[in-house]
Amino acid sequence: MPKSKLAKIQFCFPKFSGKNKKAFVDALIRDVPLDKKIGYAGYSKRMHLRNDISWRFANSNIREYRPLPNSKRKRIGKLILSILQKCHRKLPAPVFPLFVFIFPWLGPFDKNDRLMGRVTGFTPYNNTFHIFVSPSEFSSKSLRQTIAHEFNHAAFFHYHPLNPNNQSSKQTIRDVLIWEGLAENFTKEITKAESPIATALTEEKAVKAFHKLKPMLDTWVKEKNDAYETIFFGGSGYKKWTGYSIGYHIVRIFRIAYPKKSWRKIIMMNPRWIFDKSPFTKIEAQ
Repeated sequence: MPKSKLAKIQFCFPKFSGKNKKAFVDALIRDVPLDKKIGYAGYSKRMHLRNDISWRFANSNIREYRPLPNSKRKRIGKLILSILQKCHRKLPAPVFPLFVFIFPWLGPFDKNDRLMGRVTGFTPYNNTFHIFVSPSEFSSKSLRQTIAHEFNHAAFFHYHPLNPNNQSSKQTIRDVLIWEGLAENFTKEITKAESPIATALTEEKAVKAFHKLKPMLDTWVKEKNDAYETIFFGGSGYKKWTGYSIGYHIVRIFRIAYPKKSWRKIIMMNPRWIFDKSPFTKIEAQ
């Protein structure tokens, strides 16, 4: 595994056999240490990390799990560091090292998971993110895109920290459209390819969906929030990934309108200013 001052990568692929999901999650997080900077992989308490990890395996067949061979770990580690270095050159990481935790993803996989290359990610804290990878088969292209997407989130949350106990910092659907749009445009610029979640809707369809959800723009995003779930993950007349695609087009057109603004300046901006200044939000529905 190559060493880097930019990132610390930890693989959470323990030796495990059996079918008990609780025991499996215990094994996954057993070696996650308490770090004074990031807590338990971005959570203040181990139980919070456990809760976030557990639901991802609710429908999985744990008996399909296999530890990741050292050769594959080295390949993944090199790929991650390579894409992180490209990200850092375009948008200097405000804090490093970045902490990257690699967990297994066991499915079950539907057509959307296959489109995403059996890779997904999550950023719980401003310099920490989790990457979930199928140990049997995954797309290197998707892994690169996921790393770039989560890197952008990690930088964004440094300048716009989330604090659920502070009402003034609560996030709305409008805010999430922007931060996901930022991450998807950054990903395209780094990897030279649009991801499936960015292109779920054409610009024309994104405009129509945007006008439909306008009454919900200032809805707070809460755990199990119905508006958030349906807009970003499908339901009630919204195609899956609608929110990501709308956000992508909002920020894409903002980037066209303000081409000289660096990513460092953009990531520090108030997301509401980006929303208001994007010509996309002024397009009339047809």
